Amino acid sequence: MKHLFTYLLFLLTFNFFAQPDNDICIGAIDINELIGNEIGTLTEVGPFTNVDATAEEGLSEDLIDIWWDADANGFTPSIDQTVWFHFTGDGNTYQFRTLNCPGAAFYSNDTQLALYSGSCDSLSFVDGNDDLMGFWNATYGWFYSYLNFKAEENIEYWLMIDGYNWNDGDTYQGVAQGTFCISSVKLQPLTDYNSCNSPLAIDEILTTTTEDPTYVGPFDNTELGSNIIPNENAETIGTDCWTDGVTEDGSVWFSFTGDGESYTISPTYCNDDNLVYYWGWDTQMSLYNGECGELISVVCSEDFDAENGMYWSEIGVDTEDDVDYLLRLDGYHWTNQGYEWTANGGFCIQATPGNVNVISDNPIPPTRKLHKVIDALGREINHTTNQILFHIYDDGSVEKKFIVE
Repeated sequence: MKHLFTYLLFLLTFNFFAQPDNDICIGAIDINELIGNEIGTLTEVGPFTNVDATAEEGLSEDLIDIWWDADANGFTPSIDQTVWFHFTGDGNTYQFRTLNCPGAAFYSNDTQLALYSGSCDSLSFVDGNDDLMGFWNATYGWFYSYLNFKAEENIEYWLMIDGYNWNDGDTYQGVAQGTFCISSVKLQPLTDYNSCNSPLAIDEILTTTTEDPTYVGPFDNTELGSNIIPNENAETIGTDCWTDGVTEDGSVWFSFTGDGESYTISPTYCNDDNLVYYWGWDTQMSLYNGECGELISVVCSEDFDAENGMYWSEIGVDTEDDVDYLLRLDGYHWTNQGYEWTANGGFCIQATPGNVNVISDNPIPPTRKLHKVIDALGREINHTTNQILFHIYDDGSVEKKFIVE
């Protein structure tokens, strides 16, 4: 009996401290179900764990200036408790995100990810990400990770997930660990719509109604997902309201024909069931008519409400019947502590009836009722401060709000 007790104690101890099966690359969990779905359909797998996982050695060099944590000796970045996943590319563009999900709980909501191609014994770094938005609050999930990329057809990919190393931080301590899910959304790449001469027609957005706002997408405007890069020779007319330089950071172009009605047009996260993320929700837009090379600026938009952290752009227009319009969307060019980057990611374009810039002499009292409030990760919540929230009303309309406590 003593020997049986000792053996059982050994098994219990071994299982308690055992690393996850996907602790190293060769044990990667297959997540091919995230690949191949319809555009705009969110797919989610998990939860998975990195509890008691170990570090994958020799990969830190590629992650310098991508992962921002440091180990106890001050070495950056710190690779700590990694777990691995595998899938095969199908030639389409995707947004992958780590996230909280039913049954999951991850310390400080703080993951990091890195994507590789090749094989476990010969990994080729593709790209990585630390935070959705590192300037915002971890409590609300902004320190989870995301990546837009084109999954090249028949290429083997390896996804590494780690927890941020807080060391002896003021708010959190130690390495973030726990359980998490991974989601994917297939996006339409805007590779072919990167100039005034080749816009994507989106006339269907003008079928919108108050009860059923219309959106198109989701789209991708990243370098890795759509090969979109800044164009030094791009038009600058109509960008005078842009406050980042003005810099052209890889604008994407859309077109529609007016029908004599008034509309408000803005980028959006799509909807709460199939959410996509755009870095900081920070866009700029310009609307034109006329011909490329002889464009006439109609309206320019930078931030909806920058003082309250609402950085998305919003355009109101009274369209003229049978007049062709060109809509240009660009990401804000950020600079911070010597680093530069462009806001980009996944987004939809939404139209709602009425020109947001026009105030009626006889406003109609609002009759809509709030249906629910969700955060940027699509979770229904009751928090109302210090994060971007989406207020969804019973008439189908959506308002993005950021209320500072």
